[in-house]
Amino acid sequence: MPPLPPASGTPVGYLLDSSTELKLRPEQLEKLQKIDTSLVAENADIDVQLRQIEKPAPEEQISPQESKAGKKAERRNMAPGSSVAGNADSAKLHRIRDSNDKLALKTAWSLLDPDQQTMAKKVLEDRGLEVPGDKKGPQAPDEAGQPVPGMEP
Repeated sequence: MPPLPPASGTPVGYLLDSSTELKLRPEQLEKLQKIDTSLVAENADIDVQLRQIEKPAPEEQISPQESKAGKKAERRNMAPGSSVAGNADSAKLHRIRDSNDKLALKTAWSLLDPDQQTMAKKVLEDRGLEVPGDKKGPQAPDEAGQPVPGMEP
């Protein structure tokens, strides 16, 4: 069966849900819960604004005459979030929310012991989340910032 989402809906919630595998001590668990609660509160306002901005497109109604003529309603993907149109404001709110998540996860990460971080890395990667401190993406070559041969000033 696929894993359930975290209880709180946050990346720190994944760590809390995996507390037994991570062998979290009571003081770590308490601090992580405080971080998670704070993150939920920060993101709640953003989520409210996103719900107001990203309303699903209204469904087109077919008149009885069109129905008799054989016209059918347009088929739509009804998955959550699939019929929402985003804009610059919603993109900004998503970036703020992602930033909140990363900052909270970085703070939570600092509370973990090295052996716990190894297990936590697996937990986060299994859920497609970026691990704090991991450098992903292409690495810049050593010549980065050097002029291209023949293009010197």
